[in-house]
Amino acid sequence: MQKHHLKVLVPGILAATALALAVGVSAQTPPPPASPPVGVGAQTPPPPGPPPAPKPGHHKDSAAMAKHDADLKAECEAMMAKKQAMEDKLQAMDATLDKLVATMNAAKPEVDMEKPMAAVINELVAQRKASRAMMMEMQPAMMAHMMHHMHSQGAKGAMECPMMKTGTAPEPKEEEKPKM
Repeated sequence: MQKHHLKVLVPGILAATALALAVGVSAQTPPPPASPPVGVGAQTPPPPGPPPAPKPGHHKDSAAMAKHDADLKAECEAMMAKKQAMEDKLQAMDATLDKLVATMNAAKPEVDMEKPMAAVINELVAQRKASRAMMMEMQPAMMAHMMHHMHSQGAKGAMECPMMKTGTAPEPKEEEKPKM
């Protein structure tokens, strides 16, 4: 019969100890700050003394803001031009690769397949290196550009940048479409 009492007492004692600790911990937390009174005329009076001076650069005048917006727009246009130049280079790389692959596919397997295959592989390696170099060159500039947007307009401003609005992806070529 004593084992039965222990089975009941031990969990009860553990629960009581946990409850006592929880109550003791919550009693040590500071009370929340008092909320201001609600109702008509319940405004708190302003603190005595002169109003605080505005922080320098906190509020820009409209002329400075217009100049900043114009500078940011010019920066967006420059970034879009860089992006377009990179896309043009990638298209030229694709055309070069297409020609080499066509040459390789036209070669007769029994004759000399090594040279066309080597040309395709070498071109792939060169293009991968060039593509990575272009991306690494553009990435810091893109980050700085996005930070300029975020600094002046917050995260929403960065999403309004034309660089973030890419539109739809181009349709894949016929030979690239998955067959069903």
